[in-house]
Amino acid sequence: MAFTSVLDNYRRLKENDAFTILVHPAVLKNYRQYQKEYRERPLIMKSQPPGIEIELTNRCNLACIQCLRSLGLKPYKLGDIEYENFQRILAQFPYVMNLSVNGFGEPMMYKRFFDVIAYTRKERPWCKIGIYSNGMLIDQEKAERLMDSGLTELNISIDAAFPNTYRRVRRGGNLEVLHENIRRLVRTKRQTGARFPMLGINFVMLNENVGELVPFVEQAHEFGVDFINCITFAAYDWGFKNRRSRESYHVELEQAKARMEQLGVRCKSFPDENASWSDPSKPFFCPFFWGEEFRVAYSGDITLGCCTPFKETYSYGNLLEHDFWDIWNNELFQRNRELALRNEPPSKTCASCDQFCKTFFTQREETTVGLIPMASLAGSDVGGRPSE
Repeated sequence: MAFTSVLDNYRRLKENDAFTILVHPAVLKNYRQYQKEYRERPLIMKSQPPGIEIELTNRCNLACIQCLRSLGLKPYKLGDIEYENFQRILAQFPYVMNLSVNGFGEPMMYKRFFDVIAYTRKERPWCKIGIYSNGMLIDQEKAERLMDSGLTELNISIDAAFPNTYRRVRRGGNLEVLHENIRRLVRTKRQTGARFPMLGINFVMLNENVGELVPFVEQAHEFGVDFINCITFAAYDWGFKNRRSRESYHVELEQAKARMEQLGVRCKSFPDENASWSDPSKPFFCPFFWGEEFRVAYSGDITLGCCTPFKETYSYGNLLEHDFWDIWNNELFQRNRELALRNEPPSKTCASCDQFCKTFFTQREETTVGLIPMASLAGSDVGGRPSE
């Protein structure tokens, strides 16, 4: 077991070209301490999360149907992080090993995106830096700038194999254009000989894209990307309602797995089918309160995570107003940790979560939630200017 762990760590260091971390013992010490505390679940943490997300913007150029943006379920203010504030926030995480500069919006819409990546690479040379993007804004200029920009990993979310499905799922996008953008990225990476970023494409299993995972795998093989991710979307607080059966998931996942093996397509994230998915009696327990999903909004607020990405609905405190350590072990964090240890969800959002409550395939009362028209979104969210 110990040898396997050492081998896995070596592979991660090699893949991300992160061997420089070995000359930063304080980073490794924090990581070991965090792993210990993550297992023990104390109320007071003495280590920092090694993985964090800092949101550059919550604006987006698309309006995906599974997203709060389209459903209008949450009130929130649009905005971009100030570059100097990003620097201030990053300075509070000297031990970060994995940084996502993502959040609720499209990171490529942030004007100083490349400055952020270059600055982070300079200040945290050992760090894995990644983003999730819809890929629609990656033209030739951006493709060339992305090569050896300092970005370690670029994940492009697609969620469909066919144009009609893509138009329904990712409103405002064009699959033909996106496919050309992906081919351009792969081509540019080969022409420049760049090692990074690693290029991946994502498929979230939704009600609307049944049967498209296998052709998606085949398209990934044709593109020549480095990897794919297959994800089950489980976030009812966002308004999503799974209508697929367990058997439907199982059959499609097995077919896709077989096709990946045939084509040699690497899948970094693949759903782990588990009987507890359909067990509504499984007690609530969430590791987010110990930093598994540590998310900082563009405003500097530490939120619940992807489940509630807005300061307007939940904030532990603001890193531009208070020191990290004052927030990390404040009364609210300690209360939520204590409740989680008692298997009690500390908020309505937590109580509705399928990731840890595991009620994904159980019958639920259906509610009809209409999508906000694209025309309405165009003046605010989709491609809109940040709120003042």
